[in-house]
Amino acid sequence: MNEPSPENDRRRIEDIEARLKAARAGLEKAQPRGAGAAMSHRQTGVAYRVLVDMIAGLLVGGFFGYWLGRWFGWAPYALIGGLIVGFAAGVNNAWRAIRTYSDEVARGGSGGGDHGESRRLP
Repeated sequence: MNEPSPENDRRRIEDIEARLKAARAGLEKAQPRGAGAAMSHRQTGVAYRVLVDMIAGLLVGGFFGYWLGRWFGWAPYALIGGLIVGFAAGVNNAWRAIRTYSDEVARGGSGGGDHGESRRLP
């Protein structure tokens, strides 16, 4: 039977480490750092804002629909209507966030979060 030798195991480990190091070096070359990373953070921020806008719209619309249903006795209809209105408001807010981000990118900016401090009217 073949008994494992410590020397063979050590060579295999060194070979695996060398291949892993080469693969990591190739990966770092494929992912440029700097402006792309900042752009990625901005995109992530916009995506989270869209998510929060959608959830907040549904929650607020659902709350007001429930409240109106309890107040006026329109129980299921007010809740459904509130959810629909909340969804529409969430979509509207999300669309505005996406449109603002895409306009910043189209103007040549990185969309880098100046939030209007440096904007000037013509």
